[in-house]
Amino acid sequence: MENMMIRRMDFAFQSDMDIVFIKDDPDMSFMFLGAWMMLPYLEPFLIRTMRDALPHITDAKLKEDLKRFCAQEGEHFKQHAKANDFIRSLHPSYEALRPLEKELDQELKDFTKNKPLKFKLAYAEGFESMTSAMSRAQLEVGLYDRTSSPLADLAKWHVMEELEHRSVAFDIYEHVVGSWFYRMKQSIWSQKHYFSWVKRFQKILVAPQADLIASYATPEITARRKAYNKHYMRRGIPRVLKTYMPWYDPSKVDLPPQFEAAREHYSHIATALS
Repeated sequence: MENMMIRRMDFAFQSDMDIVFIKDDPDMSFMFLGAWMMLPYLEPFLIRTMRDALPHITDAKLKEDLKRFCAQEGEHFKQHAKANDFIRSLHPSYEALRPLEKELDQELKDFTKNKPLKFKLAYAEGFESMTSAMSRAQLEVGLYDRTSSPLADLAKWHVMEELEHRSVAFDIYEHVVGSWFYRMKQSIWSQKHYFSWVKRFQKILVAPQADLIASYATPEITARRKAYNKHYMRRGIPRVLKTYMPWYDPSKVDLPPQFEAAREHYSHIATALS
């Protein structure tokens, strides 16, 4: 893909920052934080998968895209690991996250060692297609523009780069495997697998936060949150469903104008390596 930059970021996570970084929505905020706990293990799995595929790729441009994909994903999990360290420090009960992280890490390493390449490539593509579909919706509705939390800034940078490399996992899957039915079937499986882990992490994160969550349960805030989430899901879910279709091609999807603005912003504040 063109203009796929490697950006070195430096997000400042502060003790007084708002961990409810999705405005009025602690449930979604903690769901995302649960997903982020996975990334220092999931994204290295994606990188290992791409590197396993490299000997099977004959197209020089696709090889370069693969390398840049891996470099971007490497920056993602490093930044999320920093955020996760901060989140774990917020409550003693969050030490319970560590054995869960270890379990996930081992499972994904087992996938790398024992699963066939087509399984791993389909998993990667299923994850990337889902995240890029939802990333488009998130930028369109300004999901991360309504608070000043550095966590929102981290999220917006990440989803912008998800869109920037949106075609790589798909193109590599098509180049090496090429079966639509297997891709569709495995996408659904991998997304269910992913969200089952998200829920396990989210459960630990919300356990000591009852008072914080209750503070967002007023009728006015609840009504506002429901209306906003309905607007968001109406944009996101149909796009995820389209990724299962035989004619799906991420290089042909329309990107929101907010994507270019975000790309310019984060390219400006980062160190870009060509």
